Amino acid sequence: MIPSIATTHVLIVSNDSKSLLDFRWGLIQSLRQQQTTVSIVCNQDASFDALQQAAKQDQVQLIPYPIRNNGLNPLADLKFLIWLRRLYKTHVITHALLYRVKPVIYGSLAALGTSVKPIATITGLGYVYTQKTAKTTILRFITNQLYRLSLARSHWIFFQNKDDREFFLNQNLVNTAKTSVVGGSGVDLDTFPVTPLPKTLSFLMAARLLRDKGVLEYLEAAAALKKKYPHVIFKLAGGKSDNPAALKVEDIQEFCENHNLMYMGEVKDMPQALQASSIFVLPSYREGMPRAGLEALSCARPIVTTDTQGCRDLISNNGFMVPVQDTETLKQAMEQMILLDRPKLEEFAQNSRRLAETVYDVRFVNQQILSKLQIFS
Repeated sequence: MIPSIATTHVLIVSNDSKSLLDFRWGLIQSLRQQQTTVSIVCNQDASFDALQQAAKQDQVQLIPYPIRNNGLNPLADLKFLIWLRRLYKTHVITHALLYRVKPVIYGSLAALGTSVKPIATITGLGYVYTQKTAKTTILRFITNQLYRLSLARSHWIFFQNKDDREFFLNQNLVNTAKTSVVGGSGVDLDTFPVTPLPKTLSFLMAARLLRDKGVLEYLEAAAALKKKYPHVIFKLAGGKSDNPAALKVEDIQEFCENHNLMYMGEVKDMPQALQASSIFVLPSYREGMPRAGLEALSCARPIVTTDTQGCRDLISNNGFMVPVQDTETLKQAMEQMILLDRPKLEEFAQNSRRLAETVYDVRFVNQQILSKLQIFS
């Protein structure tokens, strides 16, 4: 059923149900508390049923649409564009919050010639920008052209780190006057509370099993350190992915078994996983703003990560940064953590929580987004 006409009707478009539940639902609830009509367009993926339950509870209309995550299919993309444009009109949409590449591009283009205000969030640049192959070079060129064309129509563009914003500005993809940087999707400080560091030292990497997340570098460093420090626990959390850079779960499991490392699969309870770990590791090649990293900050966990876009924003006197794709330096940084005395480790932990409280509190991040909607007094 089409919602009744209201002064403000916000449409949220994403190709990932889980990210809406995990990262955006606080924002959606803030909109509903202001009596704003909210509708969502999303894939019918593995988390769609859970999204449906949450939407029903908060009186949000959920509209399924098979948004392709990867690749180019001009006919399918044109169909999505036309469908969205029709939806804007029939549902009397006033604002469109757009997340991820295709929703951002086609959601912005669909608003051309309408009164809809598209607000895009660039959550990261993805494998097209991190992989250096002939195919990704072509895709990168096409994606840049589509970004330039579509973002010119956007009411506002949020970036989740300053490096991605600088990249888009240097490529002349956006107008600087319509852009700002927010602290990722923010983190709920109450959901991820401070707990004491466990007595047994352990490392946790939590990420999708993608090559460009630095999974292989972490496993190689962990395997080498496990031989030298058998009392230290090394954990990897993450599920399979349909991303072109995905690694095989079977290969990960076999490697962990052979080197006495702990593979946890996809973790449902991240607060518990972080609380049971001493140090969080993310050797990613590039990020928008790593959600698990923000959660680790909130739980007051020291960080080892890479000196690259998104990841470096996790560090403020609370851990170590290493070069991208440098297993040896990563191993050295992790070993340095092992050798730290307890007071220094706890100092890092306190600084992590302070960074979460001052920069990444979800309430502050959501307020920044709501202010750009310009619909509340």
